[in-house]
Amino acid sequence: MIHASSLRMQSSDPGFTLLELIIAITILPLIILIIGNGFRLGMNAWEKGEQETVWTQRFRVLSGLLSQQIKSSYPYMMDIEDEKVAVFEGKEDSVMFVTALTDPAYGGFKWVRYSHKDGTLFLKEGLLPDKKLTDRITGDEEVVDTNIEEIKFAYLSLEDSEWKDSWDFSKTLPGAVRVKISHFEPFLITIPMGMAAKEEDQEAEAR
Repeated sequence: MIHASSLRMQSSDPGFTLLELIIAITILPLIILIIGNGFRLGMNAWEKGEQETVWTQRFRVLSGLLSQQIKSSYPYMMDIEDEKVAVFEGKEDSVMFVTALTDPAYGGFKWVRYSHKDGTLFLKEGLLPDKKLTDRITGDEEVVDTNIEEIKFAYLSLEDSEWKDSWDFSKTLPGAVRVKISHFEPFLITIPMGMAAKEEDQEAEAR
């Protein structure tokens, strides 16, 4: 026999009402959506951080390579278009110069040309002396790095203390080169041989 007290206890047990069930069903997808968005934002932030780290490392390698070679630019004189000039030519998207940083097995000098086209940085180089230098500058370039949005060069003229977007073959080197790579801040590369030539000119004028 079931006692009345048992019926009273069963009827007082807690349970979900229809309204509570509807609220729970409505809130659950919202909670899942919020958690999903938070997870997605976290993943995006992590991926962005990883990508920025990789880009920073690439920037350090590129800036180190360019700095080392451009800093060693040497005023190697040769006849170009019937005029004796230093082999250094620069544009906004390319720079060509002579460096003494060569393979110890060869020694001497070599010419180097960096150029940026369609998001890719190219390199071309050769040993000196080379009577066909002007014919070898273009073509058969080596890929240095890809997916580089922007590389811009500017050149410091010591004669008028101004930055120029280009540097034609002349008897002197620029005093420095400013390099802008993608979204990073531009960095300066001083050319000691360019500075030394300017100091020699000033001493000659003083005499």
